[in-house]
Amino acid sequence: MMRSIHKLLLGTAVATALSTATALADFPDKPITFVTPYPPGGSHSLHAGVITTVAEPYFGQPMISVIRKGGGGVVGAAGVLKSKADGYALLFGDPTINSLRPQVEKLPYTTDDFKAVARINYSPAVFVARADAPFSDLKSMVAYAKENPDKLVYSNDNKNGFTYTVFEMLKFKTGTKMKGIIYGGGGPAVAKVLGGETMAYAGAPSVVGEHIKSGKLKGICTTDFEPWPSLKDVPSCKSLGADLIFHFWRGVVVPKATPEKVVARLSEGFEKLVKDKGFLRLIGKIDSRVDFLGYKEFDKLLKKEQSDLKALYESLK
Repeated sequence: MMRSIHKLLLGTAVATALSTATALADFPDKPITFVTPYPPGGSHSLHAGVITTVAEPYFGQPMISVIRKGGGGVVGAAGVLKSKADGYALLFGDPTINSLRPQVEKLPYTTDDFKAVARINYSPAVFVARADAPFSDLKSMVAYAKENPDKLVYSNDNKNGFTYTVFEMLKFKTGTKMKGIIYGGGGPAVAKVLGGETMAYAGAPSVVGEHIKSGKLKGICTTDFEPWPSLKDVPSCKSLGADLIFHFWRGVVVPKATPEKVVARLSEGFEKLVKDKGFLRLIGKIDSRVDFLGYKEFDKLLKKEQSDLKALYESLK
């Protein structure tokens, strides 16, 4: 009797293992969901639209772009985490929801709950002011803020988000007081400064670049080591005396229980995708560029960044 039970259990285990191996070998065999955790109009949704448009040839299945906003990105991240860890639900992550906020806020996930798949690119923040703001460069912006504490009102994306972090860094390094209003994402935030409800903002070149070129916004400075290629007239903050360097990556992560073979297959697909001529053309149209990292290199970057951002946050308190 015991021998029969043992054979039955062994047979079940072997069948399960074979089934799993077959599933991994066939991955993907159905559409993949690509979750953007922020509202439309921001840099994430712009990039997600480009990625999912050209993805199918490199994965053998359609990639469906889904916007799941709320909680400054937390709703989308938590939703992916609740999905089955099989590679069919991907989160389009970034430093704030994957590295900073889980360490400084009580969220329904931690930095250890996700596994790196691929970094697509990164961009700096570009500080901008509305066209009729009473300042046109970093020096006059800082002077205005010092002369008028908390009167310089700027658009914020989310608490501990991209814009929030770089403005906190700017205030810390310049000894100024400015007031941020949170709007829940880059799209709504830039709309408010364009509409005249706030005076300034800091966002990715893909979000603010066209508005600088059209004259609707004034470029103040960028948080890179040098000017962004398409915004050569906007100097780096560092060159103006504010030692402010901050890079905002966009990348793909999955629940940590996702099998490594699936992660490797996804990473391989994205590595091919970012070389696609159509992808590069579309990325260029939204004033972005590629800086790809595969899953192993991206994992190393994440671990270092999580440590660095926690230290930065502590220094800004």
